[in-house]
Amino acid sequence: MNGGGFRIGRIFGIPIVIDTSWLVIFFLIVFFFWGDLVDYQRRGLVAPVDNAALWALAVVGAALFFGSVLVHELSHSVVAVRRGVQVRRIRLFIFGGVSEIETEAANPQDEFAITIAGPASSFVLGGAFLGLAALTADGSVVDQITTRLGWINLLLGGFNLLPGFPLDGGRVLRSIVWRATGDYRRATRIAGNGGRIIAGLMIAVGVLSVFVRGDFGGLWWIVLGWFLFQAAGATLTQLTIKEGLTGVVAAQLMTRTPIAVDGNLTLQQVFDDHFMAKNVSAFPVTHEGRVRGLISLKQLGNVPRSNWSNVLVAEVMQVLNPEDAVSADTPAEELLAKLSGAGQRVVVVEDGRLVGIVSPSDVTRWMQRQSLS
Repeated sequence: MNGGGFRIGRIFGIPIVIDTSWLVIFFLIVFFFWGDLVDYQRRGLVAPVDNAALWALAVVGAALFFGSVLVHELSHSVVAVRRGVQVRRIRLFIFGGVSEIETEAANPQDEFAITIAGPASSFVLGGAFLGLAALTADGSVVDQITTRLGWINLLLGGFNLLPGFPLDGGRVLRSIVWRATGDYRRATRIAGNGGRIIAGLMIAVGVLSVFVRGDFGGLWWIVLGWFLFQAAGATLTQLTIKEGLTGVVAAQLMTRTPIAVDGNLTLQQVFDDHFMAKNVSAFPVTHEGRVRGLISLKQLGNVPRSNWSNVLVAEVMQVLNPEDAVSADTPAEELLAKLSGAGQRVVVVEDGRLVGIVSPSDVTRWMQRQSLS
């Protein structure tokens, strides 16, 4: 398990994670391919095969579809890594896939190259599948699946090039405006607002489809449009936060001298003596004077209460890697990527000694104080 998903392996050193929500869309895509093949078989457009074979081919079609999504995201990630941009992982979820890139591109040229790689790979795959369909144009179910996959990839590439965040086209637009104006923040704001406009149009199309045409397939446009609207809004919010953190360092944000707990305590002991005694949701865990991890109420909640007396903190804590620790003079903007995950915190050390901890709530409090000052 990893953040609500399952890690299935690495490709080019990049972790691949399947979110639990992906299972829903996978079965819907299987059903789509099955229904498509049944319809074409009923109309006599493909050679008949038995139902078991139809389901098997539908599963293959869905797997190839998500394989195409994975290739799209891998294209982003591989180019990013080659240009010195860190990639945390690739996550497949209900709306497709996303490359979780930890740092922004250093210049508009890099951003353009990283971004355009995804749609380009989709266009190449679309052409390849349609080419294969043309070579096997024999009216078979294989011909039908490859044709569908070809057009789906072309549509995926084209849709992603719409000029607004969080779509690839939004980043392409930002790179162009960034290059033309030299103003990264202005370019981000334009692309973010573009994303909101596109999302609003998608929601409007969905509403018209449902309430005017009676086509409940429009509900998908409403859901997807709402997701894009929220994501575009999050981009603009993050920009506001970055602007508010300009010139700020970790020492100004952190909660100083946080209480640390020993990794050899049981979960029952840490709950009774620390979580119940302090209004804190997480504690650093130390071993031989050095910070080794974090223990939070979330980790306690993952263990049955009846086992708390037998399980040590060190066994369930969130292990901290060297990159999870920063110095007191680390710029606040560098902390944002490290704090992007649910429940993430960054420890602040000085000469190997724990001096503070930064959580998303610390950033929120700083922004609130700044807005009032």
